[in-house]
Amino acid sequence: MITSHTRRTESSALLTAIESENAAIFAYGVVAAFSNPARVNEVATHTAAHRARRDALVALSTDAGETPTAAAAYEIPFPVTDAVTAAQLAAQIESDTAVTYRAFVEQVDTDQLRTFGIDGLTDAAIRGAGWRSALGTAPSTSAFPGDPAS
Repeated sequence: MITSHTRRTESSALLTAIESENAAIFAYGVVAAFSNPARVNEVATHTAAHRARRDALVALSTDAGETPTAAAAYEIPFPVTDAVTAAQLAAQIESDTAVTYRAFVEQVDTDQLRTFGIDGLTDAAIRGAGWRSALGTAPSTSAFPGDPAS
């Protein structure tokens, strides 16, 4: 049985995930401005993936009767001044997105939404591992992606 509390929790999870995706799209704009030109296609692909996932979340949210909004701009966690800090920002974006999707999976009750969240978590973990590997960060993967403690 879907209760009013369950609907509020799922609605909150959807809106939080939309906000996370909007922040990722914004931050990837900064990454694009400073990243190594050899990574232009990778940055574009990652940005497109975040846009597609955001658009799917907006559709799910709208179907649930919500009206998602986007901020005009988002704060990035540190200054980006070169290709290295751009890659660090990309890794952080994916880490933050993974945390959002892990929480999303914990907060939703339908198989459709859980699958959507697991796919989002997996995609963010893979992209993040790629950026951490490019930065020479070891380990580049996490045993528990999306765990804020790891």
